[in-house]
Amino acid sequence: MKKNLFLLTLIMLGCYALKSQNPVNMPILTSVDGGTFMMGNNAGTNDEKPEHKVTLNSFFLGKYEVTNAEFKKFVDATGYKTDAEQPDSVNKKHGLPPRGINNGTWKMYMNNVPVPAADSNKPVANISWHDAVAYCNWLSQATGKKFRLPTEAEWEYAAKGGAKSKGYKYVGGNNLNEVAWYVENSDKRSHTIGKKMPNELDIYDMAGNIREWCSDWYSDTYYKTSPEDNPAGPDRGSNRVVRGGSWGSEEGRMRISYRNNEFPYNSALGFGFRVAISGEPVIKKVTPAIDKNLLEDLDSKGFIDIYGINFDINKAIVKAESYPIIEQITTYLKDHPQMKVVIEGHTDNTGSDELNMKLSDKRAASIKAELVKRGIDTSRMETKGYGASKPVADNKTAAGRTQNRRVTIKKQ
Repeated sequence: MKKNLFLLTLIMLGCYALKSQNPVNMPILTSVDGGTFMMGNNAGTNDEKPEHKVTLNSFFLGKYEVTNAEFKKFVDATGYKTDAEQPDSVNKKHGLPPRGINNGTWKMYMNNVPVPAADSNKPVANISWHDAVAYCNWLSQATGKKFRLPTEAEWEYAAKGGAKSKGYKYVGGNNLNEVAWYVENSDKRSHTIGKKMPNELDIYDMAGNIREWCSDWYSDTYYKTSPEDNPAGPDRGSNRVVRGGSWGSEEGRMRISYRNNEFPYNSALGFGFRVAISGEPVIKKVTPAIDKNLLEDLDSKGFIDIYGINFDINKAIVKAESYPIIEQITTYLKDHPQMKVVIEGHTDNTGSDELNMKLSDKRAASIKAELVKRGIDTSRMETKGYGASKPVADNKTAAGRTQNRRVTIKKQ
């Protein structure tokens, strides 16, 4: 298992690339060991009943919801037009009910306000089931791997923490504000992925932020006849399953077992998705042969310099594109539970010693905050800002600033 998680971490770092002019990075995936669990909720709504036993094979699920930036790569590569960008007359022609109220597209908020570049790491929204499947099909063709939407059973099993479940009321905890963006704390909008606490499997945002399409047709009576082994939903239907609640959902709709459904061509500001892959052998075929974690030599050397972590210094946070490096640090510290470290921040020379120290302090603190969110105890980490490193002749920008935006991890 550790070997598989380690290899997946390398995938997260973007080490895998296709043999094409426009490489497609593999999504960040989490291994979900198969097992048996009780699906549904006898205390819930009628379509959540009866609670029943389900056994699933192992699979991999996206650690995060698909983002605007990731979906844009698909659109740029294919010229794809989402259902929200198509005329509703297509549905009327086939005798289908119209889509829901047009509240924008994946690249255009309501009132024709463009989705800004600053929102690139928010989950893509206004996505229909058709759009989500089209993305999975493109990703499959681009990578040679069989990406798909998770089944409803896989979604609920992973949301409950799989084989590591602690029986929480919500996905990842009993305090909804700590684990989810919903109507009481979201400010009526989605948020950058991975900012709330993960669940037992280190998966983020399965509660709130964006509702997520599943592969299944929906039936309100399916649980009465569902097979025990790897159920995949009814053979036919009119609506598809949507799970997880969104930034606009009330607390009552945030329980793990709550079910929702929509016409597959409907889209809304709260509809998005995450990807899945079946089975361990598929992953093994794509794993690059890289030999070590970034911190593998920490124990012997006593310190490791890490470059390439991007920060939003004004907000004192690590940018989402650098989460793969954070995941590597997290994995290493979890594998070495007795180790305590000092996180040292460094920065470019701004010309002001006071500002240099402030920026480097923020870098170190940002790293610690992300590690705490991922389950590393705060008592294991100290932070220290070192300001700007000494100038290095061959390491300067055109403006003459030294490029030493590094983080140093030291053993205590």
